Amino acid sequence: MNIKNTNKIKMSKILNQENIYFLHNINNKKQLLNEISLIAETNTHVSRKEIFSLLLKKEKIENTGVGFGIALPNIKLSIIKKSIGIFLKLSKPINYNSIDNEPVDIIFFLISPTNDIPIYLNELAHISRLLIQKKTLQNIRAALDKETVYAIITNEI
Repeated sequence: MNIKNTNKIKMSKILNQENIYFLHNINNKKQLLNEISLIAETNTHVSRKEIFSLLLKKEKIENTGVGFGIALPNIKLSIIKKSIGIFLKLSKPINYNSIDNEPVDIIFFLISPTNDIPIYLNELAHISRLLIQKKTLQNIRAALDKETVYAIITNEI
C-alpha cells in the first residue's frame, strides 16, 4: 500500500527569496533580535516592538540556539494564516548562548499561526533537521547570494 505523506513540509511555502538576508555589523544577540523584529514587522504588520518582546520572552523560556552555529528563533502570531520564514546569514558569528556554546551565524526565524501547534512543531523540526545536515550547512555558509541560499534551503538545485 502506497500512502502519500501529506505532512511533507515544503520550504518554498514557508520561505521566499525576499526573506533571505545577509547581515553585516551584527555584534550581539539583542542587536540580532532587534533586526529580526524590524524585518518581521514588514512581513506581518505587527509592530517590531511587539515582535521583539515575543522573541525575548521565547528566549527566556528556551534558548533557540540549537548548535552547529544555528539559531531557530520562533514565535506564534494570531494575525497570520500561514507560517513565514526569515533566513539570516551573519558575516561574522555572534555569541548566542547556544546549547553547544558555539557562536551563531545561521538564523532561521519562524513565525507561525497560533492555531496550529502540530504543523508549527513539524515545521520547526523539519527546518532543524535540514539545517544541521553537514553538507547543507557547508553550502549555505559558502553561498554568496540569496538565490543560492534559497535553492539550497528549498532543495531546488
